[in-house]
Amino acid sequence: MGKNFFSGLLFLLCPIFLHAQAVSPVRTKQATITVGGYFSFGGSDYGQNLGFTNRAHPDMYGPGVYADFNYRVWDGLGVGIEGEARFLNFGTPGPGISEDNFLGGPRVTYEVGRKWIPYVKFLVGGSRFHYPSFISNQAYNYTTFAGGGGIDYHLSNRITVRPADFEYQHWQFPPTGLTPWVYSAGVSYSLF
Repeated sequence: MGKNFFSGLLFLLCPIFLHAQAVSPVRTKQATITVGGYFSFGGSDYGQNLGFTNRAHPDMYGPGVYADFNYRVWDGLGVGIEGEARFLNFGTPGPGISEDNFLGGPRVTYEVGRKWIPYVKFLVGGSRFHYPSFISNQAYNYTTFAGGGGIDYHLSNRITVRPADFEYQHWQFPPTGLTPWVYSAGVSYSLF
């Protein structure tokens, strides 16, 4: 009886001496991929010298899609990649004017309380500009750089709302470039 009692006691106390602890079977995801859509409006910076637009007021509107890959590297800090396509039509100065953006690049996120996720991003890619019909019936492509940021809110495990996303773009548009701004809001779905 003494041997069995001593063996049982040793079996129970051994993990304490080894500083062992149980690992939770529920672990937060390290990587996520989300896809979503949004609606955007912004100031184009096109035609400002001709009196067509006022840079401070929105003059273009339209839908877009985006995808994010995020990886949590430490506590609430994450790094990832964002890709987007946006299709904006002008309210003025005339028919047939539109901008299409196809951008991608790195982003950094930081979770605040597991629900709110502010982020910053730097995107590079191409943009297509459709000129007014009285100038040309063609579209031209321009290299585009964009810096920005925003905030995401986890509505559920799969649904994320993006109430605010802001970008300041620089197009290599002759002769001195365009610098449009774009504000977007939308919803995304987490694939995993």
